[in-house]
Amino acid sequence: MDAPTAAMLDHVRDLGQRVAGEIHGMQCEAMESAHSKGGGVDVVTAADTRSEALLTAALSAAYPQHRIAGEEGTRLGPADSPWCWHLDPLDGTCNYSRGLPYWMVSIGLSYGERPVLGVLAGPACGMLLAGGDGLGAWDGDRRLARAETAGEERTWVVATDWSWDLARRKRVSALLDGLAPRVRQCKTFGSAAVDFAHVALGRVDAYAHPFIYPWDQAGGAAICAELGYELKRWDGTAWDLRHGDVICQKPGMALERFTG
Repeated sequence: MDAPTAAMLDHVRDLGQRVAGEIHGMQCEAMESAHSKGGGVDVVTAADTRSEALLTAALSAAYPQHRIAGEEGTRLGPADSPWCWHLDPLDGTCNYSRGLPYWMVSIGLSYGERPVLGVLAGPACGMLLAGGDGLGAWDGDRRLARAETAGEERTWVVATDWSWDLARRKRVSALLDGLAPRVRQCKTFGSAAVDFAHVALGRVDAYAHPFIYPWDQAGGAAICAELGYELKRWDGTAWDLRHGDVICQKPGMALERFTG
């Protein structure tokens, strides 16, 4: 395979929608069984593991030449393959476990460290996004428009979130302090996939996080890159999946001025 295809995008969108629909039906039960990972503040539910098992089975069967890396520990496929599926089977588990709608199944395909295809499926929040390199990006059956140049600072709405690593939260606090007197609003939704989706839909102008994993960002980054949004690290240098600090923004924002 030389590049992702429209048929692949349709297949993965259908898969993400089906799996997200199944775990949506598990939400009430999962709210009662949520527990912390390793005694920390991050949580996991039965839906996380069920979703990853379903995604892994389908993708490994359809694309045996690809690697798979899932948040809940799945590592499959030939070690030397440049293609890798990055799976967050339930991004926004804390929201999910509290009955909040801001969660998604996030599926991203990368070639090397560059995301090239993504699907974000969130039935509770009413979003199903898909896109890929050269394939366009879609909200359901509606083709999404290319990113527009940012307006004045005072009109910006910027999304960020609190890292599970408590020490890294100082970086978010500093970002918020810098933005507060200059922008319209700052938002936190508790899910990287939801934040990338809101950028792609034009609901927020930028998303910045000091540290997330490849499975948190591969799907959303692929969609936003296809739409022409800028992806950078917090110091303004080039971003790829090796880096956990990410800015996704409209052209011309240069949000890295506040995140260095």
